[in-house]
Amino acid sequence: MKPEDILQYTFNHAHPIQVRYNDIDLAGHVNNAVYHEFFDLGRTFYFKEVLGEKPFTYEQNIVIAQSNTTYVKEVFLEDELQIVSKIIRFGNKSFDMIQALLRNTPEGAELTTYNLTTFVCMNYSKHEPQLIPLVWKDKITKFEK
Repeated sequence: MKPEDILQYTFNHAHPIQVRYNDIDLAGHVNNAVYHEFFDLGRTFYFKEVLGEKPFTYEQNIVIAQSNTTYVKEVFLEDELQIVSKIIRFGNKSFDMIQALLRNTPEGAELTTYNLTTFVCMNYSKHEPQLIPLVWKDKITKFEK
């Protein structure tokens, strides 16, 4: 996926991100490891808003199977940011979420970083993958349309 492909998506979920002083490295920009915290925060609020207050249980949960991050532009302490998130694919037991970290500028949103994550539904009690719950698919599909 290329940077120009990301903003072709319609994102129905956005969450503001505050850069903290300890997010900055010696080069003066956000350290690459911190971006994953931003993406985690975005998906936490996405799932809470779309699936409800406490959607995950020990028997019905998710695990990250793959995560790919592309860094497009540096992010700095004073930047105003938002994470946008969208589920773009459902399988039987897995689904993909695309997320983008956008910098708010007078000209509009500027792409700084994006991430594609594959999740697998898991039953932690049995230590095995499981089918995506139909209620999750229904809620997500309605939200994304």
